[in-house]
Formats: sequence, C-alpha cells, structure tokens
Amino acid sequence: MKKNSKDTLTIQKALLAFLVFFVCFTVIRIIEVAVGIDAATGFFKQSSPLHGLFYALVICGCAVLAVYSFLSKPASKLRTIGFRSVALCIMAALLGLAFLGDGIASFGQISDLHAAGGSFRERMSSGELPLTLRGIFGILSAAYFFVLAHSYRTGKTTAAKARILALSPICWAAFRMVHHFVRKISFTKVSDLFFELLMLGAMLLFFMAFASVTSGIYSDGTAWRLCGFGLPAALIAGMLSLPRLVFTLIDKAAYINENHPFQAVDCIFCCFVLLLCITNLRNDAKQPQPETIPEA
Repeated sequence: MKKNSKDTLTIQKALLAFLVFFVCFTVIRIIEVAVGIDAATGFFKQSSPLHGLFYALVICGCAVLAVYSFLSKPASKLRTIGFRSVALCIMAALLGLAFLGDGIASFGQISDLHAAGGSFRERMSSGELPLTLRGIFGILSAAYFFVLAHSYRTGKTTAAKARILALSPICWAAFRMVHHFVRKISFTKVSDLFFELLMLGAMLLFFMAFASVTSGIYSDGTAWRLCGFGLPAALIAGMLSLPRLVFTLIDKAAYINENHPFQAVDCIFCCFVLLLCITNLRNDAKQPQPETIPEA
C-alpha cells in the first residue's frame, strides 16, 4: 500500500527544520545584539531594511513550523502524559522552578515600584497590576509543573486532574504580554520586545493546547498544536535566550538591555518543548508498526 503523503511529514523533519532555523537565526541574533543594538535603550543603532528582513525571516520560519505540524499526521498523535520519562520529569521540575523564580522576581519588581514612591496611578501606569498577576500565576504555574513532573515520574495521569492549575501558564503568558504592552514604546523599533511578544503569543497558544490535551477537554484535533505552536515559541525563546546567556557568561552583560535580561523560564521552556517532541518520537518507535502489504 502507498504511504499517505501526511505520513512522510514526520516530526523528525520538523525538528530538523527547527534546528536549521535555530542555528541560522541565533547566529544572526548574536551579531545583531553585539553590533546593531544600543543596549541602553534597546533601539537599533542605525535604521536598516535588514532589520525588517530579519523580522520577516523569523515570522516565516515560525509559519513553516506551524504549517508543517498542521499537515503532519504524526504530530496529530502527540501525547503529553500517560507515560514514564525521567528526562521530562526533570525538565518539568526545572520549568516549575523557573516559573517559581519568575513569580518571585515579579513581586520583587513590585516591591521596587513601592520603594521608589509615587502615587497609585503612577504605579498602575508602570504595570503594577499585570506584574502582580504575572507573579501570582507564575507561582501557580510552578505548582502545575511540579504535578506534571510527578506524572512523568510515575507514568500516571495525575496531571489530567489538575484542570484549574493547567490554566495558570496560559494566564501567566497573557499577563506577561500585557505587562509588555503597558510600556510606552514602539515594539517594532525594539527587537527584544517584538520577538518576546511574538514568542509569548505562540507560548500562550501552546499552553492552551497542552492544557486541552492533558486534561482531555476539547482535545480532538488539538495535539498538532503542541508542535505547531510549541516549536515556533521554542525557536524564538532559544534564539533570545542563548545570546543573552552567552554574553552573561563571558562577562559582556553590557550588550544586554536591562529591560530584557536572560529569562531562565524561556530557556527551559525551549528545552521542555523539544524534549516533549523527542520523547513522543521514542515512544512511537517502541510501538510495533503494522505491516504494509505491497501492491500487486
């Protein structure tokens, strides 16, 4: 029998496309951060059509990954729980710790706003409300991923019962976006802001799909979105995190804009999505494949 054309669009090929995009975009991003961006303001040092071209390339790369996942039959069968995985258990626990750290850091920023003084209206205009909600849902997201880590350790579907907690990462991503929009600045002129908003949009859609598939609520036809939105979000998260991490480690933090520092939650999220896809590939490889009957 002939293979369905969708069967040839495997997750391996999607991950290969991800790797190509990631290497190319990250190299360009490192060069851009090092020589093209004023770290003090976040703006480009010089106006150039190449900046817009890079925006377009990243958007096209994300679109390719999303369309590829939509057309891929294996991507429509991805699972989030119901199997044991030590690697995913560790990664989910690390992501939980990263969310916890992000929540604590958010409340630290709120404390700084109060210490700086100013009226209630001034603090609200500085984003105190979305920052507070980001902190709350960051801590709740940490609890959810700790439950998820337990599910990966035992192989049970414990996380399927945490339906309310599953909404926490969605709300966290939404309020992090809102906090960015509070800033009175053009997001097209600050590449960090532009890419983070694009990443958070894809991340929010991934968490929605993840909650749906894990909880079994309106999950029919949803699994492809784990790759379709997860890989683009992971692509941008990795593209932003790696240069910031590299410049921090080599004592060149002066290249990094203080409003957009290295975020552990973004970096670990990237690793979690990739590991989720790879684990599904391994699980599928262990399952017996039906024999194909050659055509007469």
